[in-house]
Amino acid sequence: MQNIKILKKIDVRRFIPIITDIRDYSLEKFKSDIVAAITVGIVAIPQSMAYAIIAGVQPKFGLYAAIFPAIVAAIFGASRYLAAGPTNAISMVVASSMGTAVIAGTIANTLPDEQKMAILFLLSFLVGVLQLMMGIFRFGSLINFVSHSVVVGFTAGAGVLIALNQLKNFLGINIGNHPHFIDSLKHTIIHASETNLYALSIGIFTVAFIIIAKKTSTKIPGALLAMIISAIFVVILDLENSHNVVLIGSIPQSFPPLSSFSLTLDNINALFTSVIAVAILGIVEALSIAKSIASKTGEKVDGNQEFIAQGLANITAGFTSGIPGSGSFTRSAVNYSSGARSRFAVVFSGLFILFVLLIAAPLAQYIPIASLAGILMVIAYSMIDQHAFKMAFNATAADRIVLLTTMITTLFLHLDQAVYVGVALSIMLFIRKISHPQVFEVLPHNDTARRLLKIEPKQKKCPHISIFQVEGSLFFGAIAELEEKISQHINHDSGEIFIIRLAHVHLIDATGVHAIESLMKETRSKNILILFVNLKPAVLRVFERTRMIDTIGQENLFNHTNEAIAYAVKKTHASGKCKNCVINCFKECA
Repeated sequence: MQNIKILKKIDVRRFIPIITDIRDYSLEKFKSDIVAAITVGIVAIPQSMAYAIIAGVQPKFGLYAAIFPAIVAAIFGASRYLAAGPTNAISMVVASSMGTAVIAGTIANTLPDEQKMAILFLLSFLVGVLQLMMGIFRFGSLINFVSHSVVVGFTAGAGVLIALNQLKNFLGINIGNHPHFIDSLKHTIIHASETNLYALSIGIFTVAFIIIAKKTSTKIPGALLAMIISAIFVVILDLENSHNVVLIGSIPQSFPPLSSFSLTLDNINALFTSVIAVAILGIVEALSIAKSIASKTGEKVDGNQEFIAQGLANITAGFTSGIPGSGSFTRSAVNYSSGARSRFAVVFSGLFILFVLLIAAPLAQYIPIASLAGILMVIAYSMIDQHAFKMAFNATAADRIVLLTTMITTLFLHLDQAVYVGVALSIMLFIRKISHPQVFEVLPHNDTARRLLKIEPKQKKCPHISIFQVEGSLFFGAIAELEEKISQHINHDSGEIFIIRLAHVHLIDATGVHAIESLMKETRSKNILILFVNLKPAVLRVFERTRMIDTIGQENLFNHTNEAIAYAVKKTHASGKCKNCVINCFKECA
């Protein structure tokens, strides 16, 4: 009975958010969700196939990843509008990872197709497991330490790489696979004279059609229509046989097949760094999109729940022949703008793609690769978010460094390494920022401590009472600077009472406590009284556990600055020091 009561207390909706949508679902919502689902599905079909091409695998594996993994992500996701599945950035990292992972002495990309895909499905599974574990252990808040400039820089660099790597398909030439930026550019230029004009015409037509469709109406599925029209031209003119236009090949007319992979320690070691890079980039991408949409809807996004959702989605991809994925900005935006009312819109879009796969899969064999290359050219251009790039570049020097470094490393290093460099750099700059607490002297404005103003160098101030504001965390990496700044004031000021405001200090550790203990000893040796004001509960608890309250003295702790000022003024009045003062710094002195 006790176990049943405990289970009743557990809010299942917290772990399976779609239950909330089920409870208040209606026919009106169903109609809206169906419209959004078909719209998203129409966008997702060409995108998923194109992203599979980026990942270096057959288009069908992109379609598989847009079905059951997307449905699972919607069921467990933190956002009711986020549409998951294959994405451009993740596919780029997957391609790079498969080009560097060594399996039994052989590069994964060069393995026979069956073995290669088994490794790719294992990558999907491991990424999912890592994301799931991070969600279970509440690591969602760690993503906040990854600068948005990392994502902007990475996607901009990936956009350039996608465009360059698809030039061979756009031009209809065969130069093989060259993951490095310089090598790919060099071989494209060398073989440019071999351009297949029919393939190039299809690519140009696709790009032009998508652009015109977008300008005409956002409701026109430009990419899908361009792909269908291109396929019709290929069939009518027999371009495959008469002019060597390469097609994507057949897609099985069946459910996504169950996949198998070998979960060995050697394989895990070979994919380890790639798994971390894909997992981090995937969750950053998903949360960025979810929060972007939430800013318009007012929806609260639980980062840990999204970790779990993306983890389960990628585990599903690993077992249903799908490539790794994340949240898609394009499909999520289409889902929201098309009037989706619940998570069922994404569920229905996955079922719609499955329906199309079962009905029309044989027709996909006539789609020319050049048409998919044209779609990817448009996507690559859209990945370079000029507004976000300018904002990150102009915001701060730290953002500029992270942005440019991530973009450059994306172009010239392996993509998983680029993710690590960007993330590591943003964390280093964050640590540098928080390790420099601000300590400055303030005075009450208009004789009241409700508002404090920073003292200018030549401004007159009370010769006996000084108020210092401390902003930042007092942990082992930051305490040295605090000690130095406070000591400078002790050595150069004639004040005999220091009021230290800790209202903006949210963290203190043993090193910080030790520094304050040393400060107390130094000031008492110089007959200086220290009063502490506005201690946060977390800081106060540390003071109590370390018995710093006894060292400071309970009578020297205050909740409000006014109380501390009144106490200090009373002390200086009692000593007769304020008798002939003409400054009248504080209201109590008048």
